[in-house]
Amino acid sequence: MGLKNTAMKFFWSDGQEEQQEVYTRPRLLKSGHLNIMVRTPKSFADVREYADSLMNGSAIMVCFDAVDEALRYRIFDYLNGVSYIVNADVKKINDDLLLYAPEQVQVNKEETRASSSVRSWLSK
Repeated sequence: MGLKNTAMKFFWSDGQEEQQEVYTRPRLLKSGHLNIMVRTPKSFADVREYADSLMNGSAIMVCFDAVDEALRYRIFDYLNGVSYIVNADVKKINDDLLLYAPEQVQVNKEETRASSSVRSWLSK
């Protein structure tokens, strides 16, 4: 009968066994480091590296003062497409400098009356 009682206790418990309370303590999450790249493209070939870095979670500041207007449009469109896909934020820093920040990075820039949108930046 010992085996039968043991089997019955195992399969048909009467619910009076001690319930152990599981306690999980809060975990401290460390924020990772932020990698910010500052780049000045000379040709469209340079931009692929910027896109890869943005997709891998790095923020990129792109200075457009070394490229002509046509190349500026191509680079802007390409990086904005990548930004849309990875849900990155695009902020105008000044007339020749844009910041592309990944989703996990919050960017707060004080807006001034004279500041304009990113789109108007293209018609510089």
